Amino acid sequence: MLPVKPESSHFWVIGYGNTLRRDDGIGPYVVNRLNGILKHEKEIRTLALHQLGPDLVEELRWAKLVIFVDATTNEVDWGWQWIKVEPELRDLPYLTHYLTPQFLLGLLQSIYQQCPQTWLVSVHGQDFGFGKGLSLEAEKRAHGALSEIVQFISGNK
Repeated sequence: MLPVKPESSHFWVIGYGNTLRRDDGIGPYVVNRLNGILKHEKEIRTLALHQLGPDLVEELRWAKLVIFVDATTNEVDWGWQWIKVEPELRDLPYLTHYLTPQFLLGLLQSIYQQCPQTWLVSVHGQDFGFGKGLSLEAEKRAHGALSEIVQFISGNK
C-alpha cells in the first residue's frame, strides 16, 4: 500500500547500506537506478550512502518528504514494505557510527523544530555475505520497490 500524498513536492530519496555486503547494498542500488529514471527531475534529490550520519540533518532541513531505502533480513509481504517513520531521540547510538531514520528525524526536529513526512522502504535481502552485487531474488524485490517509489513520486508531484 502506498503512503498518503505529501503537501509539497520537495522530495529526498536516500538509500543506505554496505555495497560490499551483497544484499545490504539494496538502498544504494535502488537510488542509483532511480537517478537514471528521474534524472531530469530537479526537485527530487537522491543520496546513496554507506550509513546515515548526523550531517544529513542540515541537508534535510527544508525537505517536505523523505524516503529512506534499506535492506532488511525480515521477510515482508511482496518483498518490501513502507513504514511511516516518526522522530525519536530515546536511544542514543553511542556504540555505532550510524543513525537510524528515527533518530535522524529526532535530531532534525530537536534542532530545527520541523520534521518532514518520512517513510522507510525496507526491502528483504537474503545474502549479506562479503561480495559485490545483489542476489537475484533481492534484485527482483529492489526493482519492485523502485517501481512503487517512482509511482509514488510521480503521483505526488
